[in-house]
Amino acid sequence: MTNSDPERGEVAVTAAATTAPGRFIVSARANHLVSDSRLTGGEAIHAGELLLAALASCALANIENRAAESGFGVVGVTATASHTRGVEDPTRYARTLLEIGIGALDDSRGWALVDNFVATCPIYNTVRRGSGIEITLNGRRRPASPGAGDQGTR
Repeated sequence: MTNSDPERGEVAVTAAATTAPGRFIVSARANHLVSDSRLTGGEAIHAGELLLAALASCALANIENRAAESGFGVVGVTATASHTRGVEDPTRYARTLLEIGIGALDDSRGWALVDNFVATCPIYNTVRRGSGIEITLNGRRRPASPGAGDQGTR
């Protein structure tokens, strides 16, 4: 697949090496950014950081949109994503954490927004199914409740 067709769920990004070893130009539609290999220690964003940026960006867009649809107004949403490379298997991330901050809402409304994000974001769910992911809201994990299944805190 070389072209994006978002209406069909198809998205394409291209990356090309530059003349500088370990430096790449990443293009999505008409947007371009520089990425560096983590192995060369370049100053530009690395591939793993791009994955985390996609996760955090999806969370922000989803939660802001759902908050507006629900009439919650602007709620000051933040997202911090981090991961730790596996020790036994460094080809995968052993731990991924997504920390969501939502101001001016009680926990029940905040978790409802997080639950909607968890239920609809393909980036989140791909990471969750691949290696697992933890999620917090305003610095706290979801309170335990009887009969609660996996609700994004895996």
